[in-house]
Amino acid sequence: MTTTSVPGPGGTTMPAYLSTPVPTADRPGPWPGVVVVHDAFGMSDDMRDQADWLAAAGYVALLPDLYSKDGRTQGWGRVPCVSRTLQQVTRGQGPAFARLEAARVAVAAREECTGAVGVIGFCMGGGFALVLAGRPGWSASSVNYGILPDDDADLDALVAGACPVVASFGGADPILRGGAARVETALERAGVPHDVREYGGAQHGFVTRTTQVSPLGPVLSRVMGVSHDHEASADARRRILAFFDEHLRGATPGGAGDAGAGTAGAPVGRASDGEATGSQATADRRR
Repeated sequence: MTTTSVPGPGGTTMPAYLSTPVPTADRPGPWPGVVVVHDAFGMSDDMRDQADWLAAAGYVALLPDLYSKDGRTQGWGRVPCVSRTLQQVTRGQGPAFARLEAARVAVAAREECTGAVGVIGFCMGGGFALVLAGRPGWSASSVNYGILPDDDADLDALVAGACPVVASFGGADPILRGGAARVETALERAGVPHDVREYGGAQHGFVTRTTQVSPLGPVLSRVMGVSHDHEASADARRRILAFFDEHLRGATPGGAGDAGAGTAGAPVGRASDGEATGSQATADRRR
């Protein structure tokens, strides 16, 4: 667990946070890699926590900073970076994508990595994870309340030939109403292996804890519908790890869709308020 620099695009270096597993008897390494794509708040302590729990589960997690080449862009000076990076998600191109590809190459090349790499993203990062799922080199993608195209045809184009996708959305998310159903439908049409879930009472940002530590937390929750949900977060993490274990461990490094290509998509389930989060409850929620 360390803040470091990794090779970036065009011979540059970029700041990143690296979290590696502790060797165990059943998983001594090497391990698959996961590139963690941060939300609009940047390479925060919360995003480092996301990398750490993936490493604890046996994945080499690399969190690149998409905002700053030298790590010095802070505070209000970061606002233009946020705007520019969000625009790149919707365009599907730009420097952030070059950095994420460089991060994929960097983690795959590490001695402790098997060479198979997945991606996980949150909010803005979830949008990147969805776009990257359809591009070469990724073995699995976790999309957490990621930004979606407005047009269904554009969404279909994004997931055509994608690697397996596990996606989680909040049913009380005012930003992405109906997002789970749209993603499920697109993945089914594309024949992509998937696990999509909508958590009925969860708001936007329910997996991460940014709003719990930020002084703006109450405002974000009331005005923007952003808040952490412990039960939904725990169940989403469980599903992500199960999905990564199935599609990322033992995956052959290569292009999008290499892991499980041609497999029928898993059905979507929707969790309503008050439901249990165990494996039996998960099975009961699936349609």
